[in-house]
Amino acid sequence: MKLICPKCSGELISEAKRYFCENGHSYDRAKSGYVNLLLRQSCRRRGDDAEMAKARQLFLNAGYYQILLDRICEIIKQEKPSAIIDVGCGEGWYSCAISAMLRQNQMDTALCGVDISPDILRFAAVRAKQQGILNADWAVASVNHLPIADQSCDCILNLFAPCEPNEFRRILKEDGLLLRAIPLEKHLWELKEAVYDHPYENKPVIAAPEGFVQTAFERLTTTITVPAEHLKALFAMTPYIHKTAEQDIVKLDRLPFLKITVSFGILQCRPIKIGE
Repeated sequence: MKLICPKCSGELISEAKRYFCENGHSYDRAKSGYVNLLLRQSCRRRGDDAEMAKARQLFLNAGYYQILLDRICEIIKQEKPSAIIDVGCGEGWYSCAISAMLRQNQMDTALCGVDISPDILRFAAVRAKQQGILNADWAVASVNHLPIADQSCDCILNLFAPCEPNEFRRILKEDGLLLRAIPLEKHLWELKEAVYDHPYENKPVIAAPEGFVQTAFERLTTTITVPAEHLKALFAMTPYIHKTAEQDIVKLDRLPFLKITVSFGILQCRPIKIGE
């Protein structure tokens, strides 16, 4: 699986300090290892900032979502993919763990992590280096314009991230797997109760995206105990952080710990074949 040029769709050649195509378009590789392939005019939103990236890293490294990671690894192991793209990869906790699992099972799988935020991809690229993951590319790009060739990946990971069915169908092989994780109704319910006067349940869409058929769905629900030093990190990595008043967020400072429901939906989807 090769990255492609966002300007001409030519295959990008990787060098130590840059990626370039035969048409003369060149993209610098950051010191941490990622490449920015997001054309400025293509998207204004820049995703999570460095502080949110640190929060995600702190919380996820503590293993609170291990139940979800373990199940995803089981599914991926059965697929035996040669090429995976993680769309909305964040700081790489899932991607790197999956890559390590595949290596342990003697699978030489190419990995590409894509996110719209340069700040958070810096963390992903550094994590990959620290774990000795060499067969990976990390690219800043929009879900609406993924820098991947047509039908070139076996598996798309789409974990708590925006879904773009047209692009996913374009890059996924005919028999490939789209693996999605979504928050279910009661996910983080006690955290919401601690912050909001009138919390509301999530309204998950449990259905295959357009052009896909859902082949499996499962729910994973458990309770985690989160100490004070991790509560704000958890809140900071959720979409709620952008629309919650500071006087509500500081309510978390009064809690020594909180028992919180985590509830995930895992959807396995396949492209609908022509004629079906």
